[in-house]
Amino acid sequence: MQYIQSPQDPRLADYQLLKAKEDPSDKFIADHEKTAVRLLNSSLTVESIFCMPKYWDKHKDLILSRLPDVNSCFIADKQVFEDTIGFSVHQGFMAVGFQKWTELPEATAPMLFVNSIVDSENIGSILRSAAAFGIKTVLFDNKSASPYLRRSVRVSMGSLFQIQLVRIQNSTETLTSLKKSGHTLLSLSLPREGKDLLSKTKSIYEIGKQTKFVLVLGNEAEGIDSNILNLSDKLIYIPMKNQIDSLNVSHAFAVALSHLVGESS
Repeated sequence: MQYIQSPQDPRLADYQLLKAKEDPSDKFIADHEKTAVRLLNSSLTVESIFCMPKYWDKHKDLILSRLPDVNSCFIADKQVFEDTIGFSVHQGFMAVGFQKWTELPEATAPMLFVNSIVDSENIGSILRSAAAFGIKTVLFDNKSASPYLRRSVRVSMGSLFQIQLVRIQNSTETLTSLKKSGHTLLSLSLPREGKDLLSKTKSIYEIGKQTKFVLVLGNEAEGIDSNILNLSDKLIYIPMKNQIDSLNVSHAFAVALSHLVGESS
């Protein structure tokens, strides 16, 4: 291992002043003990780890099984660790990994399609729920936040390492193709005006368990794009009481999945 004495050590460039940067890169930061451990236990490539001594002692065997070159293992006392990353921490264990993306033809159902969701914490919470309920693939359009942003990875608690992630350039073309291949397209949306949309609107209590489906989640403020709503096989909504008409998108997603996904998914 490499013992670090200075927060300006150039070997720590990926970890330095993390709040001040989110550089476009094929790398990402796993920021939290459980998240870093899940990365080390995943199939993703790990470039380095940076931790305080007690985490090295605790996870040394796992770290060396993934990073036998100790020149990629950086250890620092708490003050140097925090001065390097730029903020105080409760858990001093981080890792740098390389992003992993799946091509659409390799994607498996059940799937989630993320449509213009821009809040990284929402993305992280959505990924955690997706993994918990057995979603196999998450598709991201080009207007959504990356699942590999540090806050998304942290909030997900590393759940994204267990899911196929796919980047989509043309939403309509992709969803049309998935429908043609036998996937049911479900959009989680409040009931919409218009005869065509109302005719295919169902509550989550009516829809029943699904298997080969794509569930669409929309933007926090504007909802799902109208062209996707029109393309959907069904629009599903969550009946609510006390004049509440909406939930946080990640919470609504978890509620919907509890009704849609069978035990075998």
